[in-house]
Amino acid sequence: MLTLVAAGWAMKLWQADLALPFRYAQLDDTKFYLMLIRSVIRHGWFEAGSSLGAPFGQQLADFPQGADNLNFAIIRVLALFSSNPALIDNLFYLLTFPLAAASAFLVMRKLEVAAAPAAVAAVLFALLPYHFYRNESQLTLSAYYSVPLSAYLFLCTFLGEARFQRRASPASGALAWLSWRTARTVLLCVMIASSGLYYAAFALVLLSAGALVALVARTGRAAVTSALGCVLLIGVVLVANLSPSLVYRAEHGANQSIARSLTDTELLGLKPAQLLLPVQGHRLPLLSDLNGEYAKAGSSSYCEQCYETLGSVGDVGFVWLLAGALAALLGAGTLLAGSRLYRPAALGVLLSLLIASIGGFSSLLAYFLTPDVRGWNRMSLFIAFFSLLAAACLTQAGLRWLARRRRGTHWPTIAIVGLLVVGVLDETSSDFVPKFHASAAEYRSDSAFFDQVQARLGANGSVFELPYVPFPEGYGAPLSAVGFASPNFGTTYEETRGYITSTSLRWSYGVAKGRPQDWESELAAKPLALALAAASLSGFDGLVIEPSGYRVSPAVLRSALHTQLGEQPLVSRAGDLWFFDLRPYLARLKRTLGERAQGEVRRATLYPLRVRCTSAGLTLSGGSRSQPVTATLTVGLTGLEPAFGTVIARFPDGTEQRVATAAGSAEITHRLQLSGGASTVQFVATVPVPAADSVQVQAATLTSRAYGSLTHIPAAPIMAGYPPPTCHVHPGYSPQPQQTAAP
Repeated sequence: MLTLVAAGWAMKLWQADLALPFRYAQLDDTKFYLMLIRSVIRHGWFEAGSSLGAPFGQQLADFPQGADNLNFAIIRVLALFSSNPALIDNLFYLLTFPLAAASAFLVMRKLEVAAAPAAVAAVLFALLPYHFYRNESQLTLSAYYSVPLSAYLFLCTFLGEARFQRRASPASGALAWLSWRTARTVLLCVMIASSGLYYAAFALVLLSAGALVALVARTGRAAVTSALGCVLLIGVVLVANLSPSLVYRAEHGANQSIARSLTDTELLGLKPAQLLLPVQGHRLPLLSDLNGEYAKAGSSSYCEQCYETLGSVGDVGFVWLLAGALAALLGAGTLLAGSRLYRPAALGVLLSLLIASIGGFSSLLAYFLTPDVRGWNRMSLFIAFFSLLAAACLTQAGLRWLARRRRGTHWPTIAIVGLLVVGVLDETSSDFVPKFHASAAEYRSDSAFFDQVQARLGANGSVFELPYVPFPEGYGAPLSAVGFASPNFGTTYEETRGYITSTSLRWSYGVAKGRPQDWESELAAKPLALALAAASLSGFDGLVIEPSGYRVSPAVLRSALHTQLGEQPLVSRAGDLWFFDLRPYLARLKRTLGERAQGEVRRATLYPLRVRCTSAGLTLSGGSRSQPVTATLTVGLTGLEPAFGTVIARFPDGTEQRVATAAGSAEITHRLQLSGGASTVQFVATVPVPAADSVQVQAATLTSRAYGSLTHIPAAPIMAGYPPPTCHVHPGYSPQPQQTAAP
């Protein structure tokens, strides 16, 4: 409760309305978690549902959240009492503060730290700048209550406390291990493996490293066995939690469109210097800009590491442990002799630094095992816990000394209260106060707008959303590469807004990019007029469009939509969303097209032809042997150099098209037939091209002949969305046959 009061004070919670989201920003994952909460409310769980990714439904197996099953179980319980995702989001976030504090306090008490120092350390652990930075934008990362539990299992390895205990009973075999201590250990491992993939992965790595150190140091067979047993248990439960994703990946293959890279691991690694810097926007003017200035000098614009800060109390414990470890290496171990907890805590800090720092062992894990766990700076929580544990031990020793020197006085109480107040003031800043009023205004605007949309379309109406934005995590490229007008739009989850604030509508957004069900991606590079006709004929009743996602002015866009659809839009209170009812337009289309043409357009839309760019050329897919499909390939080429000679495009049907390189760019249009499987378009040059040179391929699009029935639609020069970013192809070398003169 003390932690909750302090967190509420730091965030100025009295300014908030619990029924409205504390945060409703464009630039982070807030709406992703609100989307998951809405899925829990609407479908009972979050992994799959029919309300997003219409008409096929959403499947989140490619973007696994199963390691957060315990967190979502808590959310599911909250959903029994409310159907408001904003309220549940706020309550869960606030709950993460006492959960983290209670976990840290219980562990410290179990380690025989006195109640008052343990309480101070636990409150400061729950109020770390990390917590306020993650907030509702990374909701499950805010729920780091499993970190003290993992740290406890690590410490037990070196404290002579075996976590698996045999009963003193006649039972033999596995039954002999059914003791209360074993049961508690199993419960801890299940909680660790079910409350966050990152925190479970960190626990596995830290416990494995601890077991290796224990083996080398010969601390005893029981210690090594205990650590490895915990690793095995956590690993088994984690695999069980992730089994839906693992099975899906085994059946459908890995989704390369959302794969992580080693570069991510390097960018998001731990920076030890950031641990000791003051919090961003510190209350003391002298320290307020220090962290920010350091970040500007040595970080990119995205700086997770800027919030690794331990706070002054944590800094004391951190420095004490490091100094003691260094002194022990030189044979002077007196600093770490005051408590049995110092040495294992110092080892925990050192191992965490070696593993998580940029260029540390985490890079090897990413290279040889998997890069999917990339944000290793988040392991700063383990360092924070070990450091605050050491600070609590130092405080305990100081309080005992003070009690001996000042018998019968209130100085120990004054000291502990003063330490808590100073620690809370030092760790928090005005930067952590959410923009309650701005978030509330946008959320109310969305709620009112989508209430009107739902009233217009009725229950289970289907809504097509534009412009197309890939899910999850947007395009994953600089927005300048894809041409978004709004710098905020292409990287976020803006198109979940309707799903979050409505209760019965279905939405086109939400299919995992890179999967066959992501049909809308193939409309992105096609004219807006064609996309609207195709969506209408594919079962969508309405259109919601965000005009800020287009390069043309809102007036031009609105005029084009009015010309085609014949009606003016319903506009949100904030003016950032438009709605058009597509049903009258669909009725006119059906009068123009026959049933066969409508069916062909529907099939071409929902089961589209696909074109993908690789370093070797273009890969085309679609059609079948029984039903070959005729289509037109359009592709732009730039970066052509006269030194390449002539560039030749070789198509799957055996034909070729020569491209003049003198102009520097060209557009290729070719009609071909696809009959199933994958076929390729290769680019070759008549002279060898240096390895460093390439041809840039832009806006490669396959348009089925089925869309030819829509040529009567008046088209404006506006595209439905944006094609994937430009890719680079290195032309092969194809020497041309020499022509000899006749004798």
